[in-house]
Amino acid sequence: MSLRERIPEQLKIGEDIISISLKTDVEVFPTSEYVLLEISNKAGRIYIPKIVGTLRNLVKEEQRMVAIRGFGFKGIGLAVRVAHELKLGEKKFTYEMTFDTFDASDPEDNRPVTSIQIIVLPPE
Repeated sequence: MSLRERIPEQLKIGEDIISISLKTDVEVFPTSEYVLLEISNKAGRIYIPKIVGTLRNLVKEEQRMVAIRGFGFKGIGLAVRVAHELKLGEKKFTYEMTFDTFDASDPEDNRPVTSIQIIVLPPE
């Protein structure tokens, strides 16, 4: 089964513009199938090692799928850094990841914001 076929329907990015509804810099939305981590386009300083440690535990130990969404310039950079640090920290196997870009909209100004979604899949 390909990586794309393993992605739940709710995480498949279509042509729709996704609304940004974050109240803080980073928010987590757990579901039964995956954990969604969203990083705001207005994020300040976030503690990357703590986030990476939590994600590593979710993917490696709990065998959970994790989706990291970064909105806008800051969010994209932080999401990629989280994925990069996650990958660098593992020596026993290689994380499988998919990357998609999409448009999002901040309700405050309704301008489209380029965003990224990185899905980290547990090893099979």
